[in-house]
Amino acid sequence: MDNKQWLLENGGPAIQLRMVALKNTNSVENNSENAVLALLDIDGVHLILNKFDGFQTSDRDKKTLEHLIHYYKDTCIERFFPLVMDLGFRVGIQIFDEKMESVADIFKFLYAYADEDGNCHNYSLMLHQHFFMSGYLFPEVVESMENRINALHKAAKEKVFDVYQDESELPKKPEIWTDYGVLKDAMNPWNRTAEKPLPMWYDILALAYYADKCADPENAKKINDIVEYIIDPEFQRLPREALLYVKARRMYHAGGFGVTLPLYKTDEHTVPSNLSAAFEILDIMSHFEMARKSKWFGSCLNYLEQFKTETGTYIFPKEYLNKKYIDKAFLNKTNMSLKGDEREQMKRELISTMKMTEIYNRIL
Repeated sequence: MDNKQWLLENGGPAIQLRMVALKNTNSVENNSENAVLALLDIDGVHLILNKFDGFQTSDRDKKTLEHLIHYYKDTCIERFFPLVMDLGFRVGIQIFDEKMESVADIFKFLYAYADEDGNCHNYSLMLHQHFFMSGYLFPEVVESMENRINALHKAAKEKVFDVYQDESELPKKPEIWTDYGVLKDAMNPWNRTAEKPLPMWYDILALAYYADKCADPENAKKINDIVEYIIDPEFQRLPREALLYVKARRMYHAGGFGVTLPLYKTDEHTVPSNLSAAFEILDIMSHFEMARKSKWFGSCLNYLEQFKTETGTYIFPKEYLNKKYIDKAFLNKTNMSLKGDEREQMKRELISTMKMTEIYNRIL
């Protein structure tokens, strides 16, 4: 039995719905409408979907936007949107489309005022990924993404690796940041007017899903150039974090700007990485043809193959799957009758196998 068939037979409605998106899947035995109805019969699914409701506010002040887009609470879209995607919701599913309308309204506001307000620009960059990940597109977000591609392509085309300022004329850095370099203003990824902004993970996440839908050969070439840039050994040697100096306020800010790839090896050393993020990052990078051809991609894929079972499914260590997956969403009725530990093991096997199936579906 191949993994697709195994997933169909053992998975709950979330697995069934995600299988619909895979190529060569029998849509008759995997009815998306039935899967959605089954998901909407689960209280925990409604609790997740209801987190979109915060975007229905008419408030557009900085604090409101921050709490909705980039915050530590689980009502922030950065926190709950990955759970929605894991459940299989995508454009074309009525309840999801209705929820996303208010998110799109917020984005349109941000895009309209991005030239006047740096926060609007920053928050719009953070929101890109959610629209492209779910296939929910509209003119403003496509135009914004294309503008970002043009900006990121400048450093990528020139292969700029000299990214730090001469600090001799800058104020002394706080002691806790002594080892941090200060990015050149021209490479500030958050500054809308920066000449050659560095790509961030926010960008790569958005580009990964935009690349699947990009029909413009010129933009596709630029995306390839950006990916080739970040998988270059010189780029991977750059530290994960750096400082930005805000001259007008004479202040330093620290941030994690580096797009660091797990298990990346140079001639001198292996770039430090969080192995528990390996499959998530491989999943993202598998969207890019340029990445799939790289030595790094093959090495990372081989690393994950160690978690393959004798039957061909996958079971990642539990620390690799650090989200709360709803049992009824991911397990069929038969597997729901398993005892606690066995049920957790089956759920982990389903989710691990689903993710690897999606990755291989892009490769083959």
